[in-house]
This record gives sequence, C-alpha cells and structure tokens, in this order.
Amino acid sequence: MRVIRAECKPAATFRWEKPDVADVQTPSVPSQAVHELVDGLAFWDSRRDWGADLGNAEYEAWVAENPHGDFTLDWWKPFLGRLNRWKATRGPDSGDVLTSRFAACAADLGRVWTDTCEPLLDVDITSVTWDQVSDFATLVATIKPTRSNSPVFGSKFCHFLLPRVFPVVDNEGLGNRWSTYERYFCHVQDTWAATADADRSAMITTITDRISATGASVYSGYPFVNKLVEIRLIGRQHPR
Repeated sequence: MRVIRAECKPAATFRWEKPDVADVQTPSVPSQAVHELVDGLAFWDSRRDWGADLGNAEYEAWVAENPHGDFTLDWWKPFLGRLNRWKATRGPDSGDVLTSRFAACAADLGRVWTDTCEPLLDVDITSVTWDQVSDFATLVATIKPTRSNSPVFGSKFCHFLLPRVFPVVDNEGLGNRWSTYERYFCHVQDTWAATADADRSAMITTITDRISATGASVYSGYPFVNKLVEIRLIGRQHPR
C-alpha cells in the first residue's frame, strides 16, 4: 500500500519590522489568538527560569556560537550542556552515549547543514517547506532515538541553531501532543497562516513591549513567528 503524505505548505513570507503604533489595528475585543497569547505568557511567567525577555538575549548569543556546519567535539560539549539545561536529554542515554552518536554523524550533519540550512539563515518558517529541512532534522534525531519518536530533543537541537525556521517542542509547556516533529512543524505553519493580520500586529507589539520592558532592544533575528505560535499553544494547553 502506498502511503500518501499530506504536504504542509509555507504561508506567505513573514518579515518583521518594528510596528508603527499608528499602523497597528488592535482588535476592539480580544480574539482567541490574543487570549491564548495572554494565557501562554501567564504560564511562562510562572516558570522560574524561563526568562522575562522571552529568550531575546539567548537568541542573539546563539548566533555567535553557530558553527555553520563545523560540528566538532569542542563545539558539541557546551552545546550538550545547553541541551541538558533545556531538559532535552532526559532518558536512559548518558552524555557519553549521546556524544558517541553525535561524533558518528558529525560529518554528515555538516554536509546536510551546508546544503539545506545555511541558505536559510535569513528567512523564517513561513518561507520554507518541511521537505527543505527534513534531512537535517531527521539526522539530528538519530543522536537520541526514542520509541515514541518524540520531537523534543531534535526540535531543541535544531531550534538552537536556526530558531526562526525550526520551532521548539517542550513537554512542560506544550504537552508534546504531536507524534512527529514534522506534524508540529506543519502545525506551527498552519496556525500562523490562519492568524488574522490584526492579531499578528497586536501580538508582535505585546512581545516587543515585553522585551523592551527588560531594558533590552529586540534582537533583529528574533523568531517572532515560532515564538508567538509557541506561546499561543502554551496558552491553549494551560488556559487561565
């Protein structure tokens, strides 16, 4: 039997620019999308170590740490520490086991990254298809295989390297309701595509204000689409 897979298609390319207050049409009555964002932010704030700036400083720092395909053991060791802190490595596999698997596929990771991900540094999830990036995500998943095909490890690994393209899956916030990373990737695309322009503007303004309140400027490469959908889905999972 031939299995026909539904293809998720990217929405119109999203490029963020700081909204002009005069141009933002805030809905007079908060929509479901805005309610979800508010609930998601409330849950976010209840987590002690998630960060008031919604990852803004980390995203800027990660750019300088991106190996651009040169996946060496010297790069891997602190990166593994980050994966540990983000609770991406839970399970029976020790750090030594993960390191051995990483080393075994490091050359292939570099090749696939160069071919498929490096050209996407300046775009986001709205302008790519899963098929364009699936080879890298699939290879990353071999470092920590699971019986359930949990996308947590792979999504966090990929998100740290290309956060505007790869959305992150987190058990605590999202509940990990997607059986594969592909399904979640496509769900993020579909959710954003179905979001009204007025809601997008209102939510971008909300996130921008939150980050600015910490005294920082919004990083120019901030993954607005992936972060907004992530927080909305957290709000959907944890309504107030």
